[in-house]
Amino acid sequence: MALDNLGGIRSISVPTWLKLLIFVIVLVMMATDLAIAWVAVTEPQHKDWFSVSAQLVSSLLPILLVILLMAFSSRGPETIRRKTSNLLLRLVPETIASSLTWSPQFNVVERAQSGKGRQESTQIELAHRLGDFCCIYRITFPELHTRPAKKRVVFLAVELKVRQVNMHLCVPRSAFDRYCAQSTLTGYEAFRKAFDHTLSGAEKAGCVVSASIYHFPYAQDMLQTAVVVYRLLSEDFFTDPSEQLYWAQDMVTMLKGFVEEGLGASQPVSWFPEAASN
Repeated sequence: MALDNLGGIRSISVPTWLKLLIFVIVLVMMATDLAIAWVAVTEPQHKDWFSVSAQLVSSLLPILLVILLMAFSSRGPETIRRKTSNLLLRLVPETIASSLTWSPQFNVVERAQSGKGRQESTQIELAHRLGDFCCIYRITFPELHTRPAKKRVVFLAVELKVRQVNMHLCVPRSAFDRYCAQSTLTGYEAFRKAFDHTLSGAEKAGCVVSASIYHFPYAQDMLQTAVVVYRLLSEDFFTDPSEQLYWAQDMVTMLKGFVEEGLGASQPVSWFPEAASN
C-alpha cells in the first residue's frame, strides 16, 4: 500500500527550511541508534541493547526512506519550470538534429559505434525564456533529394505543460494561401488535405489534432499558418526520462513526416521556403 502512494508522495513540494529540519532529525535519530549499538558492543553489561538497536533500525528504516523521499522531492513549481526549460533547450533540439533529415551513411561497425565521421546538417535556432513552457524552433534542414541539396526552413512551436503538450505544425501563410487557391479548399480542410498522412499518423499514435487553423507571425518577415497537435502526458512525465525521450522521439517522427509530406512531388506548392544564404 505504501508503494502505491509513492507517486502522491513524490508530488509533494517541500520548502527548503523543512528539508533541512527533516535532515537534522534524521541525523539525530541515526546518531542515537549508533550510540545504542556502540554501548552494546563496548559494554558487556549492556549487550542486550544491540537487539534493541537492530529492532530500532528495522522500524525506522521505512520511515526514514519516506521522510527522505519527501524532504528531497523535486516536484515543486520552480523545479518543474527548470526541467521544462531543460527539455525544450536540450532534449528536443538534440533529437531534431539527429533524426529529422537522417539519411543512410554506411560505415564499418567500429566507425559507426565511435560516431566518427557523422556530419550534422540541420541547424536549429530557438526562441525561449527560461522558466517558460513555450519554445519556438526555426529549423534549417537540407532537402536531400536535390543536387546540390537546397536548405529549407520550417517552424515548430512546442508548449510543454504539466499534463499536456501542444505541438504546432507551421507552414508559411503565403504558401497556404496559394494552396487554397489551387485546391479550392479553405481553412483546416485545406491543411488536412495537404498533410493528411502526417495528421492521421499523429492521431493513430495517440495525439489529438485540433480541427482549426490559426495565423501567427513566428518570424517578423514570415506569417505562419499552423495546426495544433496535442497529447496528454503521464503523471510521472517530469520524473521519468524514458517518458520524456519517448515523447521527443514521437514528436520528431511526426515532424519528419510533416517535412517529407510537404516536400513530396505531388504537392502543388512549395511549402518550405529556401533558407537565405549567408
